[in-house]
Amino acid sequence: MTNKVTVSGVSLNVDERGSGRPLLFLHNGDGLQADRPWLDALAAHYRVIAPSHPGWGGSELPRWINSVDDLAYLYLDMAEQYDLRDAVIAGNSFGGWLAAEMLVRDSSRFGAAVLAAPFGCKFGARTKREITDMHALDAEKLRGSLWADPSLGVVDFPTKSDEELTHIVQGREAFALFGWKPYMHNPRLANWLHRVKTPTLLLLGDADGIVGDEYMQNWADKLPNAKRATIAGAGHYPHWEQPAAFAAQVAGFAKP
Repeated sequence: MTNKVTVSGVSLNVDERGSGRPLLFLHNGDGLQADRPWLDALAAHYRVIAPSHPGWGGSELPRWINSVDDLAYLYLDMAEQYDLRDAVIAGNSFGGWLAAEMLVRDSSRFGAAVLAAPFGCKFGARTKREITDMHALDAEKLRGSLWADPSLGVVDFPTKSDEELTHIVQGREAFALFGWKPYMHNPRLANWLHRVKTPTLLLLGDADGIVGDEYMQNWADKLPNAKRATIAGAGHYPHWEQPAAFAAQVAGFAKP
């Protein structure tokens, strides 16, 4: 069920389903999409709260929100508004970055975190590429980097409604706004990961061509209480490509 929720004056579309321990799910740069099997898989264990970020999925993007910092504070306000306690926070890619930005500021409402192929950090030298430049790839190469099964990345635009097409375009604009420069990271974030005492599961699809094993190990080395796992048959969006396996990993790590 999708509800309109106003948080700190910002109108958000929020998908809510399931019951039990709350789980805040933060989506990647492609948005929640119309078909959301991973939310149903998670809702078998948790009360899932999945907002569309400002600029995605019909959620409002005010002019004063223009950085990942703003989004982090907005969702911390949302966690307070929902009175989340001992919640699970889960995010993929851009959403994983956003979850990490929240946790370094205030982790008091979250008892567990799941970061699936998170963006957000720069660990190596300035000239070392750690996150594939998705904007530099043609459509075929991009699908091959994002998906274990590249056919899943094919979008049949002529079948989309005007509203869906509008949301796709607006989401891409928002993704560029928040992650263009510097590219998909906050130069300071890695230095503050030691503040995240929350038990954290780092997930990586075994066919991820956007971030790799070394990058994920750097996250694990910086976080004080982290463990790693791999999901077979998945690329950069393991929750999307393997929803049952993703939900099982989350439920096995963060008890419902």
